[in-house]
Amino acid sequence: MTKSIAKINKFKFHPWLPGLIIGVVFFVFGLITLPHYGVDWDTINHLPRGQAYLNYYLTKNLTYNNLPPRNIYYQKDDTLFFSPDKEVNRRSFYQVDYYSADYYLNNDTGHPPLSDIFSSLFNFIFFQKMGIINDIDSYHIYPLLLASILVGGLYIWVSKEFGIFTAIITVLSLVTYPLFLGESHFNLKDIPETVFFSFALIFFYYGVTKIKKIWILLSATLFGLALGTKFNIFFALPIMIIWLVIYIYFRKISIKKYLKLTPTFLMYPLIAFTILFVGWPFLWKSPISRFIQIIDFYKSLGISSDFDQRFIHLGLNTYASEWILYTTPIVTIILASIGIFYILRSGIKKKLFAEIFVLIWFLIPIVRVTVPHAGIYGGVRQIMEFIPALAILSGIGAAKLVNQTGKLVFLSQLLIILSFIPITAKLISIHPNENVYFNPLIGGLKGAQEKNIPYWGNTFGNVYKQAIQWTNYNIPPNSTLVLSQEIMTNLPALWVRNDLAYTNIERSGYLKNGEYVIGLNSGTPFNEIYYSSRYYNRTLNPIYQIKVDDTSILNIWKNDTEHTLKNYLKEAQLTDVYYQITEEGIMFNLKKKLIINRIEWQFSQENCSPLTLGYFRVSAGGKDWIYTPHNLPEEYPIRKLNRQPDGDTISYPFGAEYAQYIFFHIEPKDACVKQILKNSVYFYPDAKKTNLDINPQAEL
Repeated sequence: MTKSIAKINKFKFHPWLPGLIIGVVFFVFGLITLPHYGVDWDTINHLPRGQAYLNYYLTKNLTYNNLPPRNIYYQKDDTLFFSPDKEVNRRSFYQVDYYSADYYLNNDTGHPPLSDIFSSLFNFIFFQKMGIINDIDSYHIYPLLLASILVGGLYIWVSKEFGIFTAIITVLSLVTYPLFLGESHFNLKDIPETVFFSFALIFFYYGVTKIKKIWILLSATLFGLALGTKFNIFFALPIMIIWLVIYIYFRKISIKKYLKLTPTFLMYPLIAFTILFVGWPFLWKSPISRFIQIIDFYKSLGISSDFDQRFIHLGLNTYASEWILYTTPIVTIILASIGIFYILRSGIKKKLFAEIFVLIWFLIPIVRVTVPHAGIYGGVRQIMEFIPALAILSGIGAAKLVNQTGKLVFLSQLLIILSFIPITAKLISIHPNENVYFNPLIGGLKGAQEKNIPYWGNTFGNVYKQAIQWTNYNIPPNSTLVLSQEIMTNLPALWVRNDLAYTNIERSGYLKNGEYVIGLNSGTPFNEIYYSSRYYNRTLNPIYQIKVDDTSILNIWKNDTEHTLKNYLKEAQLTDVYYQITEEGIMFNLKKKLIINRIEWQFSQENCSPLTLGYFRVSAGGKDWIYTPHNLPEEYPIRKLNRQPDGDTISYPFGAEYAQYIFFHIEPKDACVKQILKNSVYFYPDAKKTNLDINPQAEL
């Protein structure tokens, strides 16, 4: 029996059946766990647009006048099914009157909307029409379904090209890849792009190796679907071209064999761009000029000289490579490394063209963000197309390893399969926060935090779902709830208990009005964008934290005296602070380094102009200056206070900044705020610099 099992790659059943079963199992597992996940913080940029275009396609309406009014209700937060707290009409949270087709047909930009439309179609069917799945999760069935198709489809292709054992390890490597597993539940862009990208390549491979038009046409269709989702698909072209040259040259194939495919290849871009054009009504008017606008958008995302210099070596940006090294499970790294070494050593010599194809597929997405002046931010979700190739390389490496074991084939296969148990157990322990996984090479998430890896705890908003589940169950009735710095759509209001006053206007800062606060802790500049987030993070003791590897990725605070850190309970005042008027503004010198809370002064309003722009910078030594949030008078550091300046006084809060010098930049130069009558600076006498977490990226 052992002997027959060991020859696993010789089983003759058709790979479609196990591929289908594997895909269905992954999908069912995903459906069961779908309510555990939140929404991607980019969702608000995608779903209103998807709904607007879908409504336009289905009804030709430029507005939502054909729909009933939007509802205010509480959706039970722990179920996949539609469970409102009262009878409501089924209009989606993301069908926003202002952002209808009339708006997007004239103001659209960013990534193409095809996947936004497809995910909205799933909402239209399962929520709006059938009323089975809740409003939010119905959108997420779309990326989950595509991810499941990829899991099953990769098994089928790999088993045909490389054998069943290789396919098994490929699937294990893919479904235990933390980023893929986690974001298959809610990522509406990168998961669909990865799936379309992968099948466009696989079908192209079949078209070339089998010299079949149908596969090329299918590849073009998938290319078009990917193009309608994100322009990342353009980087499939160098994969195709490089591999095609290698394949034809080293196989010494006559070009004449492919002449019959020439018309099909000529149709390829026509099919792809037709799908893009039909799927994006914004392009229908002035397609060329608007397409150029989109190209400019992508240039602004991926080309810059301002990436984190810690990752720039010899002009190359190693951020993506290092992120992959630290976030890929160890077992996958080992097996894929064996596969890569094997292909580099023997690929050309043994004419391993399928293996070479996979290696090029793996490398190009990474290389394109490594070359000078290129890069990404927030991890590697933007180049997720490399993950399926990495999984296949892992399978190839596993098969090569098994081939070296002689008669111990079955035992080695079993041990390799069992080697995925540790990562599986780890993913279970951090569920549903798989996308913040870091491997032991860096010491887990805690090690990534200690080494200040950019975006180390970035869940892209997913963790809010867990936060609101705790909040709904634990905070008193009629409480006030705010987010520390994020926009409210990152935590959809329909998940929030109806008795809670959920509004960011209630951020009270040093006024301490007792609001409950939910805030991400992610190692990103977003932790420091607003005064409120700096204040809450630095001065309050969390009442609850969501942790991975003993590291908080989200904090919940109550902004009152009881939950204030003891070093920030006492406030002292400096009066008549020394200052100098300069052409650009006002320089205040506190004469000593303090942890400051706010500055206030009164000024004369005679023979001067109103303030049109004012912003603060602070410095401990007078050399390195840190910009503090909010430009006056346009922005409100604390919405509960009046707009500043207020009459003949100005009051500006600092989020517990460590400073001796305060500079206020002023426009126009004759603004009244320069005519100081008296001033005060309030500070925390018991606080120490070590309590602060100054964001170095904010330095000027």
